[in-house]
Amino acid sequence: MQENGKLVLGIDLCDDITQVTVMRPHGAEPDAVCFDVNTRKEYLPTLLCTGENGVWSIGEATTPGLRILPNFFRAATKGEEVVFGEERFPAKMLLGTYISLLMTKLRERFEGQEIGYVAVTCEEANTNTSVREMLYDMLSRQEGFGTRCTVLSHLEAFLQFVVRQEIGLWQEGSAAFDYAADGLLFYRMECRMAGGRRLLVTDYKDYSTVIPTGFITGEDSEQGALTFERLAAEELRQKVASLFVTGRGFEGNWVSDVLRLLSGGRRVFRGQNLYTQGACYAGTEIFRGEVNADFAVLTPEQITADVYLVAENSEQEEDILLAAAGDFYRKVNTRLDLIFDGTDKLTLKVLPAGETTPKLLRFAPELSDLRGDRTSRYCLRVFFVKRDFMVIQLKDVGFGAFRPSSFRIYEEVVDFSRWEQ
Repeated sequence: MQENGKLVLGIDLCDDITQVTVMRPHGAEPDAVCFDVNTRKEYLPTLLCTGENGVWSIGEATTPGLRILPNFFRAATKGEEVVFGEERFPAKMLLGTYISLLMTKLRERFEGQEIGYVAVTCEEANTNTSVREMLYDMLSRQEGFGTRCTVLSHLEAFLQFVVRQEIGLWQEGSAAFDYAADGLLFYRMECRMAGGRRLLVTDYKDYSTVIPTGFITGEDSEQGALTFERLAAEELRQKVASLFVTGRGFEGNWVSDVLRLLSGGRRVFRGQNLYTQGACYAGTEIFRGEVNADFAVLTPEQITADVYLVAENSEQEEDILLAAAGDFYRKVNTRLDLIFDGTDKLTLKVLPAGETTPKLLRFAPELSDLRGDRTSRYCLRVFFVKRDFMVIQLKDVGFGAFRPSSFRIYEEVVDFSRWEQ
């Protein structure tokens, strides 16, 4: 149970705006936090303000004479400095100041209620683990928090949001387009059954170089909208039950027309607080101790299939595990010594997570120096350069004093995303 009626906050931290949601004691859904009772704005500009006294504050710079300092969050994730007038500040210091002032503002906003847990999400954590560590360190230093905080990527926050919706929206897969300050991003979640549990396979793609910020709303807006339509249609060839679009780039008349074309057979939603809600759901689950055991998650850093070497001879057929679904692809680096006896081929068996029928790959390198006397010894190495790109290497290592190594290496790349049995 959520202890002593404490609140859980979900914070979506971006370079331009910050959004917050709150899960109240015994609540089932997060509520958006409004920072201005007059405008009913559900976001806060991610900026610092200062006057002649040098005191920092956050929020809209409504007081005359205040100087505004924006764009420090992304600079902090890169370890850069920010120029402010004639001064230079470490962006990380500015971000720490902003987070401290934000937490003070939220305590004042919920005066008389205690904040029990905070979950922060940001896009930069999709690919940069050091950003997680930096934000966690800043949050854990806040008075009264310690370890009662967590940091999620936008991909993880999207997943946490989707699985809290009705099962019909995600059991057949779900996807999201995010068109915000960094350009267009794409997230996908595929649901498989594995051992009685749902296995959620996630993916993330950065299309910011194809559709950068302002591309669709600029002079070539018609061409930009057509580019997005074609890109989205290609990504959505793999069926999903629901599609979410978020980010302030999805504004204007073009959006409704394009989304109507993409909606065929799926439900489409548009909103701006997807990530902060997902973070709040995740924080609440941790704080209440309500871990969901009905599904497991494979992130874009984890491979999605078991890979076996089929060692064949006249007496037996034995499968040797080379990599397992769930392994982080960067850590897979399996090596085996092989002696070829009466064959010049290798057979690999690939079993995608949640499936029962394996795919077979027969690897026939040009081993022109094979011998028939069991002195042809090779080192098999299997590793991944991306989640779906497996590299198979065979290196001639010789056979002691009987045959020196030729140092020849044979290599083949397998693309799981395009490979058909």
